[in-house]
Amino acid sequence: MNNRYFVVIAAVFILSACTTGKLFYIDRAGNRTLGCEVEFVGMPSVDKFAVEYALSHCAKRAVEAGHRLEQEQKYLLELDTSIPPAPCGKAWDHELAEGEFDSGNLSKKEYGYIVAHIDMGLAVVNECSSG
Repeated sequence: MNNRYFVVIAAVFILSACTTGKLFYIDRAGNRTLGCEVEFVGMPSVDKFAVEYALSHCAKRAVEAGHRLEQEQKYLLELDTSIPPAPCGKAWDHELAEGEFDSGNLSKKEYGYIVAHIDMGLAVVNECSSG
């Protein structure tokens, strides 16, 4: 009986560490369509920003394609999703971002945005100018 209790507690903990989000848009025919569904697992206080970043990116792409957003998701178009550049000669990866966050160089929001940026395959080497 005790083992079952710990399994239930562990399952609740694992499930609570998952942050998800969905973006729906209205297509040109007027149909409500699921545009994106995202999930981040780790630190919920950071993952909520990763979800926000991914959904904002998706929302902007949907509008560029001529679709309309539902009213409650239009705020995603106004978000400033800029992220700090990676150090010169490097691209953001999870190890670098985590190190910068742990050192206090990134806020939770910046770290979450960078995590999503990496996971979405958008990270590129920061080619700093030499002059």
